[in-house]
Parts: sequence; structure tokens; C-alpha cells
Amino acid sequence: MSWSQDLKYAHHEVKLLTSSSFHGRGYVKNGDQTAARHLLTEFTKFNLKIFGESYAQFYDFQINVFPSVMRVQINGKNLVPGKDFLVYPYATGTKGTFSIETFDSSLFIPGFRVIDLMKNDYSNKFILVDTVGWMKDSFRRNVFDMMSMNLLRSKGFILVTDGKLVHGVSQFTLNFCPIVIKRSSIAGNPSLIKVDIRNKEIDHKAENIIGYIPGSIDTFLVLTAHYDHLGMMGKSTYFPGANDNASGTAMVLNFAKSYATAHPKYSIAFLLFSGEEAGLLGSRYYTEHPLFSLSKIKMLINLDMVGSGAEGVTIFNGSTYPKEFQKLDSLDKAMNLNITLKSKGISKGSDHYLFHLKKVPVLFINTNDKRVGYHDINDTYESLPFTVYINLFKLIDAYLKTF
Repeated sequence: MSWSQDLKYAHHEVKLLTSSSFHGRGYVKNGDQTAARHLLTEFTKFNLKIFGESYAQFYDFQINVFPSVMRVQINGKNLVPGKDFLVYPYATGTKGTFSIETFDSSLFIPGFRVIDLMKNDYSNKFILVDTVGWMKDSFRRNVFDMMSMNLLRSKGFILVTDGKLVHGVSQFTLNFCPIVIKRSSIAGNPSLIKVDIRNKEIDHKAENIIGYIPGSIDTFLVLTAHYDHLGMMGKSTYFPGANDNASGTAMVLNFAKSYATAHPKYSIAFLLFSGEEAGLLGSRYYTEHPLFSLSKIKMLINLDMVGSGAEGVTIFNGSTYPKEFQKLDSLDKAMNLNITLKSKGISKGSDHYLFHLKKVPVLFINTNDKRVGYHDINDTYESLPFTVYINLFKLIDAYLKTF
């Protein structure tokens, strides 16, 4: 096995999956379906076996998307989606020019009463909330929640942030337009906002991509990753999703490619899920409609965000299965891989969790590096360091061979 060649393949896959032609692997322009077609092609190349009639397992869900117009202007300055602002994933579209009502720390003067805010008419205004100096007591948190959930019945909500612009997706839509804007993108005292934002609630057809290599024993080792991401916001802004989770997808493909001609003791299944970003929808559907008995899974390893590792590698559920974590840690030391492994409890944030609820033994592997983008436009192929990718592959490979 040539590891330089395997890393070359991983680079190729991540670069391809994060390209503009895949539209962020989301629901605008059917980016996830474009990715699915590619994954089907790869599984076919590797001659993986099929459960049933196809590698694809189809299901449907509703999703809120922003496929077209995405314009925001404050005090005459045009803002760039993804760079200057993001629309909340559950926003409804709106169009027009509106005055801005600013709520900052000066709101909390002696005698301040929330009920007094409720008496005002904000129906044709955007409420801008700047929480600098608010402190962190529960009262101010409740005031923020009241505004962000639009209990003041405004046209829209603006949150000023000093942090990263982190996006998501939503299956539901609320009746106003919340926006988060970077402080550095707002010049002067914001008094007027001009918006033209179009959303669309769609019924989306998605698919999990599943194949396997038969073993001599009818029990499975399973490798999983989600291949979907956040897609697009407007006509041109898309979220590449290199670390999350083109990296995990590429590693599952690497294993499928590496094991394609193997004759393993246990069958090895490769499960690539869609709908993870919308709420673990693909893995939820699969665990409710499994293609082989979940009781036959000896161990499932979920790979999500494995393209970094400068700050170590976390093994979620490692504390639930301490012998398995110890096995990984011992292999790492014996093979001189120099991976800093960290054991943690269960995480609910990725596809393994639905299997965990079904009593399937699972490990969730995730690499750590705060410098790598997450749910933003900066999670690109060019920025992905692949810090421990080769050695992590070698570690998982050695671990699977202990069964």
C-alpha cells in the first residue's frame, strides 16, 4: 500500500467535494445529490457489494433554503454574505428598507422593565442587539432570548458579533428575519437597513450511500461519515465543508479503496450519510430502516472532521468503552504514530449517536485544531492541514485488524 498515493487520493476527494460544482453539498441546486452521484461512482469502482438493489437508500425531509437573492445594506453600505453577515437558517425572507432600533447595555437603566418594551410597535423595524457589557446574568440572557425569538414582533433581528460567522440549516421557518453581522462590518451608528432576502421551504429527496465487503463471519465492522454540508446562502456564497465533513468522507472512501480486494474476517460496511447537518436525518432514517441487523455490528467508527489534529484527536465514547480506547492508545504508542488521543464520553452531535441509542458499540473520532474553519466559508480545501490524516488512518486500520 502506498501511503503517498492514498494521501493524494484524499486530497483529490476533499478538493473535489469542496469545489463550487458541488454547491456546498447542501440542498440548493441539489448539491448533496451531486455528491451522492460521485460517491456512487467511487463505490462502483471499488466493486463494493450492495445491500438490495442499489448503493442508495432514499428518504425525504423538509428544509428551509436561500437559493436566490441575498442582499443586506446598512447605512448605504453593501454587506457580503458569509464574510460580513449570515442569515439565521430559520429566517423567512423579507424585502424593504427599515429603521433600526438599537438595544445595547444602556438599555438596563434603573427602573428598566421588559413589559415596557412590549408596549412599543416594532412591526416595521429591525431590532439590533449589541450584547457587549450585558454581563452574563440570567435576566439579561432572558431579555436577549425574548428579542432573538421575536417576542417584540419586529420585522427582523440583528445580532452584532465579534466572533466567527457560524452557519447552520433548519427544517422550520419563523415569521421574521434574524441576521448576524460582524461588528467590523458596521460603520458608524446603524440606523437604516435595506434587505432583499428570499427563502424557500422545500421537500428534499436525499440518500444515504451504502456498500460493503463480505467477510468470512456474518458480523460487521462499520465505518461511517456524513457527506452533506450546509450548501449555499444566495446565488454565489457556498460553504465548502472541507473538514466538516469532506475529510471524513474521504477517509471512508480511502478505507473502501484500500480494502476493496481484501478478504476480511468480519464483513466491513461503509455508510455515508446525508442530512446530518439538518439533524442527523440520514442516520436516523438508517437506524429505523437498517439494511442488515444492527445487532450484527461488532463496532462502528464514525469519522467527522478528521482533517486536522494539531491539538490532538478526541475519541468520543472512549470512556464508555475504556478497553477500546486503551487498545487505540496502545497501538498509537507501539506504532510510534505520535497522535495525542483524548478520551471523552458520548457526543450527541454526529451520526454515531443514533446507533448508540440502539445499543450498538460506537466510537466517534474527531480531530482538533481551533485554526480550522467550522460551518463558515473558510472551511476550505486550501486551509485543511491533513495534520494526522495518514497516521490516523494507520491507527484505525490497525485497530480494525484487532477484531
